[in-house]
Amino acid sequence: MLSIFGVLTFFIVENYKFDAFKNRLPYSIYFSTVKYFKKPNIKLKEVKEQVYTEEDNLHIILVVGESVRADHLSLNGYDRITNPLLSKQDNLVSFANVYTPYTFTAQSLPHILTDKSINKKEKKQTVTSLYSVLNKASFSTEWIGNQTLEKSYRDIIYSNKKKVIIDKFHSFLSFKKEKDLALLRYFSANDSFKGNKLTSLHMIGSHWYYNSRVDSSFYRFNPVISSKYLGSLKKEELINSYDNTIVYLDYFLNELIERLKISSKKTLLIYVSDHGETLGEDGKWLHAQEHNASKNPAMLVWYSDNFKSNYPLKINHLISKKNDSISTDFLFHSILDIGALENYKFKKIKAFLINDYLSSGFLENNIKA
Repeated sequence: MLSIFGVLTFFIVENYKFDAFKNRLPYSIYFSTVKYFKKPNIKLKEVKEQVYTEEDNLHIILVVGESVRADHLSLNGYDRITNPLLSKQDNLVSFANVYTPYTFTAQSLPHILTDKSINKKEKKQTVTSLYSVLNKASFSTEWIGNQTLEKSYRDIIYSNKKKVIIDKFHSFLSFKKEKDLALLRYFSANDSFKGNKLTSLHMIGSHWYYNSRVDSSFYRFNPVISSKYLGSLKKEELINSYDNTIVYLDYFLNELIERLKISSKKTLLIYVSDHGETLGEDGKWLHAQEHNASKNPAMLVWYSDNFKSNYPLKINHLISKKNDSISTDFLFHSILDIGALENYKFKKIKAFLINDYLSSGFLENNIKA
């Protein structure tokens, strides 16, 4: 009877809180083994088209964040100053109304980095990696990550021409996990490369345990958490520590932008978080569980003066759409549009930088309603 109760408890709790037991001993040994030998649930399509572009000297920087919700950015009206540096930057646009239905990395990243849509009616047997298309158009592609690759999106990352995973032997559970500023040691903003380039930076961001993500010098809000046991912590402490990770993000992106300013390339920086984070709503915390608070990730776009002078209409259109609601489907199509790729079909209606953009309405239909 006791064993039956234990089995039932396992599945009830797992259904309520994704991976509540699977990441803990002794369950983690079994589930890690099963996960390792399980085939990836995504199949990549080979790009056979002779893709090309007339663009040159274009550098797109994609920063993939982690667990950052849009409404905790002071840029979006949050009543705490979490973006003291970015608020002073010119050429910066914040999109407050981005939607994803996926609340954990393993599901959200494959949709962000491929043509796989969040629309469940659009069923694809195979999907196309963003990097595979750009490679065919002679872009240089590189991935610099601070998260160990999961099988669900590993093959997508492998489609980059260059890959660097820092601190690969420490998971997000480790107190010794490298801070995200270490990513910039591997990033070069110089303009010595020829042609076009996409650089992707994958952050550990605001993933729990919050205090492990920042140095104490970034403790703008106090008191902070002092334990990994959620039940022993006050709501104020948890939100303070979470908001301190946003302050750290502000510093990280500002430092990156300052480096990009020295480049003579046509430079565009896109930051998008994979999902948001639940911060006490309906008694829930963290992510990887069903709640609307985790479905409105932060997104920012910064562009260089050189980019603006070359594409004034695109920039005007970008700014005019900052309050529109879009889904994370935008990224694949927008980057291909920015790169002006020819001989490859993509859905321009989902790209936010072109003039026939149509608001998806995802946010209104799925969160605000």
